[in-house]
Amino acid sequence: MSKNSITKTSTIVDCVLLSGMALFHGSGIIYVTELVQQSNAKPFIKEIFPVLFVHPSIHLLGLAALGILTLFMKYEIGKILLFISILVFINAVLAFFLNATIPGILLILSAFIFGLAASKSAK
Repeated sequence: MSKNSITKTSTIVDCVLLSGMALFHGSGIIYVTELVQQSNAKPFIKEIFPVLFVHPSIHLLGLAALGILTLFMKYEIGKILLFISILVFINAVLAFFLNATIPGILLILSAFIFGLAASKSAK
């Protein structure tokens, strides 16, 4: 396998992983929003919660889209993939901070795969 095909394959796998995580997270919005609406939270929290809940899903989809974009680029692919890897790693740290172990592990895996793609990218 050439460096270029390793980069492409790992980028595609990683983008699918991030998109799946985003869709899985976003699918819980109705359930979680109803729980917040039924709680004794302040009205302000009840109002902004759906937007705050959807934000990580949009963020992950954006990173996946940026990864897909690198498949069509010719230059500086490694730098962009490394940047995505760092952002995904920061998300993993935040997931562990929130005691979300499984998402944290998946995000660490994703960061590693993007890092691998960055290191194997052809000039």
